[in-house]
Amino acid sequence: MADSRAPSHPQRWRKVSTWETVQVEDRRMCASCRTVVRSYTYRFHPADSPFYERCVWLSWCSGCRVYTGAMVNVPRDQVLPDALASLRPEERERLKASEIRLVEYLSSRPEDT
Repeated sequence: MADSRAPSHPQRWRKVSTWETVQVEDRRMCASCRTVVRSYTYRFHPADSPFYERCVWLSWCSGCRVYTGAMVNVPRDQVLPDALASLRPEERERLKASEIRLVEYLSSRPEDT
């Protein structure tokens, strides 16, 4: 008989260069587990920096606990949603210092926030 309890150590997040996804209507889905693939883009440099348009883009599958990230160009005048806006500055910095902590935090939030 299979043990239905959750493992004592949840699967750790793994950074991958790519993983297979499929388009289902207007959503990307993980091809392995059919979980919605989520993403988040944020500005890495301050507004007065010449590198302000270089942003960090993260994409992840909460089911498989894999993620990928890249630097992407976002026009200076495009406003990006800030999923960390409600956090204290120290907590924001702690999350941004580790991709894994950031993805874990974002993955735990409802998708529409």
